[in-house]
Amino acid sequence: MTINIAIDVDGIATDFDAHWRKCAEEVLGFPVIKHNEQHSMGLRYGLFKKDVDAVWDVFHQSKWASVPLYDHASELVLALEDLGGTVWAVTRIDERHQSARAESLAGLIPAGRIVCVGHNAPASAKAAVLRALGAVAFLDDHPANANAALGAVSLSVLLDRGYHGLEASEYGVTVIDDAMDFPVLVEQLLRRTGRGRAA
Repeated sequence: MTINIAIDVDGIATDFDAHWRKCAEEVLGFPVIKHNEQHSMGLRYGLFKKDVDAVWDVFHQSKWASVPLYDHASELVLALEDLGGTVWAVTRIDERHQSARAESLAGLIPAGRIVCVGHNAPASAKAAVLRALGAVAFLDDHPANANAALGAVSLSVLLDRGYHGLEASEYGVTVIDDAMDFPVLVEQLLRRTGRGRAA
């Protein structure tokens, strides 16, 4: 029996924030300083909308393929696979960037298991993918996505990165502050339900 487990990519497996900031400095030609922990990139870095738009234009053209993996990314995916899971990436970027996303993941998750729901997709779009996959667990760093996943998966987990300006996580979402806690939670789920190698 296939055990599908889904994870978000940016903020979970890849360091989007540092890469976007580096791109911003290249595009704008001045140091970009973090002002707060707002989720909005403009508010976080104190940038005007025109500057944010200029950065996004370049990012969409050439930067998705080079978003670096976090040090823990390989360990996270391998730990889930060791439990008998098939790991899928469900990411809120446009389908046209799918091959770039695969390049940034460096084979950690095969291109055929990367689902791009679209840059402006609502949280329900990820939930629909999770249902279609029959995923048992999902990890994201955005509360809206974790909330929408309730009912679509047995285990919806939020990696709390301390972002401000986002909705609160709902009752039923498990909140963690270390991505490597996710495989532990998945293992507990599989033991309870008698599935996978953890059973």
